[in-house]
Amino acid sequence: MKINPKTTALLIINMTNDLVGWGGVQSLVPRLQRLLDRARKSSMMVIFSSLAFCDRGSDSGQLGIYWAPIGKGEVLVKGTDGVEILRELSPKPGEPVLQRNRYRAFFNSDLDRILHDNAVETIVICGYSTNFCCDSTVRDANFRDYKVIVLEDGTAPIALQDSDGQTISAAQVQKTVLANLGRGFAQIVTVDEVISALDKT
Repeated sequence: MKINPKTTALLIINMTNDLVGWGGVQSLVPRLQRLLDRARKSSMMVIFSSLAFCDRGSDSGQLGIYWAPIGKGEVLVKGTDGVEILRELSPKPGEPVLQRNRYRAFFNSDLDRILHDNAVETIVICGYSTNFCCDSTVRDANFRDYKVIVLEDGTAPIALQDSDGQTISAAQVQKTVLANLGRGFAQIVTVDEVISALDKT
């Protein structure tokens, strides 16, 4: 694969303090640290996007109905340490840190304007969670005609239950969601493949 760092942005989704204890988030940190360091050395644009809601979840809408802790204002509240980016991935001066109140990173944020203003054509998407915020963002980016790259080992899913109450494991969710995105929305690669591509630039 080839990556032009001048026209590519690394989009890191939901790597915040309130979510670090959620399934699979902490394990992403070392890989994303390596990727972030390499992207910065290549002068690739880095953007952070995190969920953040008003007090008591008053602006959470339907999302707050499906995720009670958000709807009740127990997590991801604007102005709290919980919505800050993890210390290990701390943004550098000049790197946009965008907040939003829906799954997709383009919603209620300046993401599209920032990408256009910086002539970005390709977005590398990583973070949490594969099957909600990352999936929604990938699809939206695809609809806006960006080339999208998703990191299979740089994203983590949320396990599900089917209509019979049977658990669908996180591993199965990850496999299925990425297979679907790879079929019609994005290129699916590993962190090391992106780093290798940057090493060749």
